[in-house]
Amino acid sequence: MAMLSKLRDFFHNEPGSLRLGGAEGDLRVAVCAILLEAAEVDQEVAESERRLVRALLREEFELSDAEVDDLIDLTHKARRDASDLWPFTTAIAREWLPAQKRDLLVMVWRVIFADGRLDAYEDQLARKLQMMLSVNHSVLMEAKQLARAQTTGD
Repeated sequence: MAMLSKLRDFFHNEPGSLRLGGAEGDLRVAVCAILLEAAEVDQEVAESERRLVRALLREEFELSDAEVDDLIDLTHKARRDASDLWPFTTAIAREWLPAQKRDLLVMVWRVIFADGRLDAYEDQLARKLQMMLSVNHSVLMEAKQLARAQTTGD
């Protein structure tokens, strides 16, 4: 519940705007928004994608199921207020180390691969994220290979 309170306080500080800075909650919402976009970009959210997004959030941020639900609810609201992924990726691009960005891209690729298909829109999203997160193409390809290995190993 403490996380939910912090996130609600954050969103109530500036009504109608999403301000992503260094706060832990901001980055959680940003990561959640990116993972949800990866699941939804092909207009079909498979149950395997939904489960994986929840599992990744639970593992990455050490959240309970209830906290994951709260984070997803808040992220849906934040995404409605944002016109695209820019407010979410900006905070990550500015604050995260290259290895952290690569790990995020691994999570994105894992969500993309979760339904067993690679759609053109999914591939386009990953390439867009590579640019928005300010990482080299080689990092994107490394993340893709790591995700494939993890997906086949699951």
